[in-house]
Amino acid sequence: MHEFKQYAISLLVLTVLVSSYVFYRYADGYPFPVGAQFDPRIRNRYEEILNQEEPQILVLGDSVTETNVDEDFMEKESGKRVSVISESGAGSALLYLVLKNNIAIAQSKPEALILLFRDTVLTTTAFRTQGNFFTMMDEYAGADDDLVLELAIRGRMNPLEELAETYFPPYWARSNLQTLISRILYLPTRTLLGCNTECSDAAMDKVFGSQNFDPDQFNRAINLAENFLYTDENLDFERQIDRSFLPEIIRLCKENDIKLILVRTKTLRFSREVPEPRALKEYINDLSNYARRNEIPLIDFSHSERLHAVLFTDFNHLNEEGKLVFTEMLVEAIRPVLNPE
Repeated sequence: MHEFKQYAISLLVLTVLVSSYVFYRYADGYPFPVGAQFDPRIRNRYEEILNQEEPQILVLGDSVTETNVDEDFMEKESGKRVSVISESGAGSALLYLVLKNNIAIAQSKPEALILLFRDTVLTTTAFRTQGNFFTMMDEYAGADDDLVLELAIRGRMNPLEELAETYFPPYWARSNLQTLISRILYLPTRTLLGCNTECSDAAMDKVFGSQNFDPDQFNRAINLAENFLYTDENLDFERQIDRSFLPEIIRLCKENDIKLILVRTKTLRFSREVPEPRALKEYINDLSNYARRNEIPLIDFSHSERLHAVLFTDFNHLNEEGKLVFTEMLVEAIRPVLNPE
């Protein structure tokens, strides 16, 4: 009992100290606003790239875009200038922000935007929006991007989370505190070895990066992380579409005279032993009908026999040989779309 009392007092003192620090360092008022807030500054990296490269075709997606699309080969085969934007770990929220705040405002806009996606990613708004993913989103978000916060974060919070966000300082400032702790953890390497944050991250990636993972373990980790895409809620297209970013993505492309092409990539998540769920087939059918009604071409490579398992480095990403095969398939598929007879 005495030990528990000491623990409770220590926890209370620590909570008071952390709360006081939050008020002093981060808080402007109390109660706190519900949900994270975006910094008003917007990174214009891709806007600059578009204005410099002036691509006719732009391919956008997560890390699969980098591993699956050979920019030079596609440019040669299509006869058009091609640029590739690959944001590792991007969910639909980040892809929407890149489109809205970089691509759509660029002086040189592409004629066609090829959006690579995997299964339900386009309508699963809360996929990859927390922690480091929120930091990535914040780079391309401005103060007026409240739609993203509402659809991807606030609208997904339960009442207990809302209470904690509003009234409990350590929870409200958790991302700031995490950054602070990270800086403290980097202090020994910076002080003793002269190795800054970038140097430390590079060393950690070299030792603990995905290239050193056992392939089976890595695939299991990917599966576990992406289970969220296949929940009953996220497999219900009709329920998700109106609270997703896809309608806005389509609107932005039409308003800026950019031809949007959706391309579903292949994953090795499903097999004969673990067949694709019926609900996913129904979801893709509903997505296809929605795209057709909006005059958006949808190309589906998810069951292509040309993309053999030996061409993959894990469940989602292709090796160099697979990259050429995929790019060749992509050029063949978009050619009649871009040049209708």
